[in-house]
Amino acid sequence: MVDLMLAGHSHGGQIRLPGVTHFFLPDMGRKYIHGLFDLHGMQLYVNRGLGTVHLPFRFLCRPEITLLTLRRA
Repeated sequence: MVDLMLAGHSHGGQIRLPGVTHFFLPDMGRKYIHGLFDLHGMQLYVNRGLGTVHLPFRFLCRPEITLLTLRRA
């Protein structure tokens, strides 16, 4: 069993409107947009990344560089 999966970035939606939605997600990035998720005991972390898709800017979706510290159980 895998305990932790680190996923490629999704741009976090790149443009986010409060209470509405996120825009410009990659096709495979619509379910797990950004952050840490528990998938039946496995931890999945999806990073927002630094770049953009389609439009050269972000709105209410800060770029992200993640630093993880792994420790034995």
